[in-house]
Amino acid sequence: MKVRILAAMMVLLFLGLASGVGGALAAEKPIKIATISIQNILDKSKAAQEAKKALEAEFEKYRVKLEKDQNALEALRAEIEKKSSVWSDDVRGEKEREYQRLAREFGIKNEDAKVAMQQKEKQLMDPVLKELHGVIEEFGKKNGYTLILEYSMKGLRTRTGLLYADDALDVSDAVQKELDKRMKK
Repeated sequence: MKVRILAAMMVLLFLGLASGVGGALAAEKPIKIATISIQNILDKSKAAQEAKKALEAEFEKYRVKLEKDQNALEALRAEIEKKSSVWSDDVRGEKEREYQRLAREFGIKNEDAKVAMQQKEKQLMDPVLKELHGVIEEFGKKNGYTLILEYSMKGLRTRTGLLYADDALDVSDAVQKELDKRMKK
């Protein structure tokens, strides 16, 4: 919360300096502000959608493997619950140790899958995000913007500190189209 307030104060200070104290600068070049929604750009971008599809395919591979292991673990648990009263203490103990071993192995496989998915997401999305950063920077310079602010959520729930912006300031579609054009190459 303090970070948001500090960020908002810094933007206001910047705008105040640019319009008041920096009057000479403001007279030469008017302040031009735009907003974008990174999430909307990524949701609409063909390159990001392809990366998401590849990520979903990878996720499905892990899901199938883990589901098979989880079903085997649940079947062993059910067997232990059903038959433990007729088993000797040694057999029951052996089955419970086997269940615990399989549960630990399942936990490790699950964690390994999470790490692998994070690495795959980074591998697939980093080039898109890097290109997006370049597109935003070039778009801002080309069109004479002083600031381009991220504006995904509106109102008091915002994570960016930007509580309101006119929809006319949103240049997300133009940035997304330029990103797709560049990513085709």
